[in-house]
Amino acid sequence: MPTPNDTSALFEECRIVRTHGELDTQSAAPLVRALTEARAARPGRLFLIVDLSEVTFSDSSILSALCEAWSDCHARRGWVRIVYDNHTTDLVFRHTGLLDRFPAYANAQDAWEGRTADAALRLPASALPGRGPHAAPNHSTGHLMSDQLRRPPPAPPLLRLYLAPESTVPRRIDGAWWPRTFDLLAELPSLLSGLPRAWGQIVSVLVNGTGWAGAPGRMLVCNQVVRLRRTATARTPSTIVLMAPAHGRRDLLVVPPEATEQAAESLMSAVGLTPEQQGRFAS
Repeated sequence: MPTPNDTSALFEECRIVRTHGELDTQSAAPLVRALTEARAARPGRLFLIVDLSEVTFSDSSILSALCEAWSDCHARRGWVRIVYDNHTTDLVFRHTGLLDRFPAYANAQDAWEGRTADAALRLPASALPGRGPHAAPNHSTGHLMSDQLRRPPPAPPLLRLYLAPESTVPRRIDGAWWPRTFDLLAELPSLLSGLPRAWGQIVSVLVNGTGWAGAPGRMLVCNQVVRLRRTATARTPSTIVLMAPAHGRRDLLVVPPEATEQAAESLMSAVGLTPEQQGRFAS
């Protein structure tokens, strides 16, 4: 059933509906209600993201409400996009001819930006041994028994991040980050997801005005809106400033992507110097 915070506004024109568990004729009512409330909450243009990533089983009982929402949003110059990676959900859309209307998106960020999941990673029904087009779910687990054959996702690249030890002494640099490119849209999500929870939810990011590729004034990271700002001029050394409500500010040294491993290690290890040395390092 939908989570307690099942409908939330991401942007003025975009809302997200989340649900989890098993969805059938008896348990789909909360999702239907959440979809109706999301559409009624705002007149005019509407973009609607339906997050089914935590749904373990679904049948065709969800289709009527999804198609109604799709027609309504398209009539209002918007869209409905669905986040899912479960084979039972994929098969519902595939065998009802709705896969083109409801392709899979890996997460809400991809859905917002229109990046569908790689179709090659979704196993077609013919690839499930001993399972026909009307395969029955294994209700004890909520998954198809052949889900164990699903190809594992590739491991994400190692986040190159060095954080200075926590200290009660104020410091000007809290760590160092070595991104692989100057594409902020590509690099920022992995950085924010790798930060300690104690740093809080980052809602604002400030980067040097030069070097980074163009980026919008805000982006969606882990279902959280993050505002992006730039300095008017370049600063030395290059830093990225992270702001979190009630947790304050954190400054990370940005190691240039083109730096050699030896140079990067030298810069990143410098973050662990004493506060007095750090003051000279960050000046």
